Amino acid sequence: MGAIIKRCDCSITAWERCPHPWVVRWREPGGRSGRQREKSFEKGAAGRKLAEMFERKVERDKDTGSYIDPRQSKRSFADVWDEWINAGGEDQLAESSRVQYRSVYKNHFAEWFGPRPIGSITASDITKWETDQAARGYKPYGIAVRKNILASVFRYAWNAEIITRNPCRKAEARKRKDPKYTPIDPSEVPTTSEVEIIFEHMPAYYRSSIWSMAGCGLRVGEALAVCETKWNQEVGFFAVNAQLSTFGANEGAGRSVAIRDEVKWSRRGRRVPVPDITRQEWQTHISTYGTWGDEGWFYESETYGGRFPSRTTFHERWKKAIKKANLEDRKLTPKSLRHYFASVAIGAGVPLFELAQWMGHTSSKTTEMVYVHLLPGAEERIKGAVALAVAQNLSDALPRYRVA
Repeated sequence: MGAIIKRCDCSITAWERCPHPWVVRWREPGGRSGRQREKSFEKGAAGRKLAEMFERKVERDKDTGSYIDPRQSKRSFADVWDEWINAGGEDQLAESSRVQYRSVYKNHFAEWFGPRPIGSITASDITKWETDQAARGYKPYGIAVRKNILASVFRYAWNAEIITRNPCRKAEARKRKDPKYTPIDPSEVPTTSEVEIIFEHMPAYYRSSIWSMAGCGLRVGEALAVCETKWNQEVGFFAVNAQLSTFGANEGAGRSVAIRDEVKWSRRGRRVPVPDITRQEWQTHISTYGTWGDEGWFYESETYGGRFPSRTTFHERWKKAIKKANLEDRKLTPKSLRHYFASVAIGAGVPLFELAQWMGHTSSKTTEMVYVHLLPGAEERIKGAVALAVAQNLSDALPRYRVA
């Protein structure tokens, strides 16, 4: 059992009135071998009550096996974050993912949580962080993704008996929950003429990538991992099962670029149809620049032979092309070309379940939530469908007359 005492020269009978703090003394689990711990509380009756409550909680936690060393909760968020990043044994994060997480930490968590004791972070702190993210102009989906990362860190800390509670479990604003995927704004979708203008202003070496994204719906990392061996020209399909990772391991040149043999959200990959415009640009690229490596990779580093280009280099080329095309006010990104692919496919009547497979979505529900509002004439079609049903019902109800 713990004990409530005072560390002063006052007699025990004077403890209730003396100006010295109350002290709870207890042993950690392990019997006599358990480390002796102490915690101080304010003087007076209020302090005595808090001390009694704390002493009961310590003993209850010891009895139920939920006792947590108070020193653990004093560890900084940054320290626990590093432990979380490196945890997992054989299932440890790939180096590329680890570096990406470190980037997320630096840009979104370091200032708010980094040096703070992890046990001092409350649900209110999480809510304030969310509010700050929104004020800085980040989109709801991005904030939700980063909050999920936070929740994973705190869940790890709770399971590892570092903290006694997970603040993310209570950090829910009083509002309706937004869907995981939010519909894109039609303004985020470039027109065909804008795609062509970007294509014309893109450095010639990377032009074919524009129609890899706009014509096949590839993500930028997938577009930069296009190779000849995975393109079946006879049937007109390309196998998407790799992506360029800026943060992958790459020996020799001291650069962090490599191909990962898996694509976002899936280790199985997918197959996409190659339209004529993409086929023409791929053939032009091969005839003009050739390919490299055993796989016949399309794009090579501009500095190091036999190396992949970095995504940073590609994005720099993209920004310059956007500036030359006078489209800076449109705030288009390479992902906008993927939106273009989806909107064109939907406008052509491609079933959503097929489009979901081509885009690499985990389910057609994702495609619906992001793009379904782009379906042309949906309002008129539903009106017409209802009118047709009413007319058919009326027709079935009319008596049949034999014409003489």
